[in-house]
Amino acid sequence: MTRILTSLAALVAVAIVATAGLAATASGPNDRVAPMTTGGQLYVDGAGYVRIRGSFLAFGDVGGMTVTVTDHAGNARVILAGKRLRFPRRPTQARGGPSHITFRPASRNILSLDGTNIVAEFRGSGNVTLSITGNGTARLDGVGTFRQNTRGTESWPLRPIDLPLRATRRTGQG
Repeated sequence: MTRILTSLAALVAVAIVATAGLAATASGPNDRVAPMTTGGQLYVDGAGYVRIRGSFLAFGDVGGMTVTVTDHAGNARVILAGKRLRFPRRPTQARGGPSHITFRPASRNILSLDGTNIVAEFRGSGNVTLSITGNGTARLDGVGTFRQNTRGTESWPLRPIDLPLRATRRTGQG
């Protein structure tokens, strides 16, 4: 139990540092997304197909799923079970094209990924349990529950849904 708590504390620390780093890298004049400081939160727990697109930090357990991460900006970090996965070098990278990596984690392996302008896809018969913070969109197609920003927990409908990953607007004070 102590080992699990220590690992969880380390992941939270990595999340805080990575979020701060993304806030600095996502605010350039040519970026299409807002800085991470204005991002939203999404919690996903289910099975089927999940795609997250944008600038974000995600961590959780995706055991039994096939995971594909496409890195358009060249700064994505993928850490699985405490080990950083490397993106393969491809000839298209010299011309500025995206690189991608596909893998299938074992159950109970914690995944952490972050970057700007990335696409992460999770599909298969396993289970996706992810906490996500940042800017972009998420597509859910399967069964399960999700929680967006400060809203309550909702079930996935029987059709694909697209959710914005951004901060909720405040509607006045008082």
